[in-house]
Amino acid sequence: MTEIQLDLVHERCPMSLLVVKRAFKQLTLNQLLSVRLADKSSVSDILQYLSKQNAQVDCLEERETTLIKIRKQDN
Repeated sequence: MTEIQLDLVHERCPMSLLVVKRAFKQLTLNQLLSVRLADKSSVSDILQYLSKQNAQVDCLEERETTLIKIRKQDN
């Protein structure tokens, strides 16, 4: 399994959401997308977007950042 890592700590919405949407659309079933964010509104918007997609999401909150691990699920 390959992992794609996005460090969006310095990005804010809507740019962070757009980057995650683009990466998620290109994600294959064998890949893991890891996204690191600092902006809480970006985390909220991204989680809301992923809840409407066919995605498995794990969200880990750390001190200053949040790590979201995303896998596309089989239909």
